[in-house]
Amino acid sequence: MKQENINSEPIPSVLKHIMKKYPTISKVEASKRALAMEIRYAEANKERDHKRNIEYQKQWDRALQKENDHWALEVLSGDALGEYFNVIKD
Repeated sequence: MKQENINSEPIPSVLKHIMKKYPTISKVEASKRALAMEIRYAEANKERDHKRNIEYQKQWDRALQKENDHWALEVLSGDALGEYFNVIKD
């Protein structure tokens, strides 16, 4: 999901890829290259990630509302239940 903060450690698979591609460089240099690669990737996919985050937020809100509705059905009764589901207007 949302991963905006810059990591001090690269993703292991990216580091492994860099180490395999450039076997003569040091691990420190490979880490720098891997982090730079991750930053470029994140920048290139910023718009896609923003759209995904919006969709995930909508899914989260629907799931939370569904859970609240289930809670209301279990706990509330009578007028309180009607008011919760906007069946009874004040």
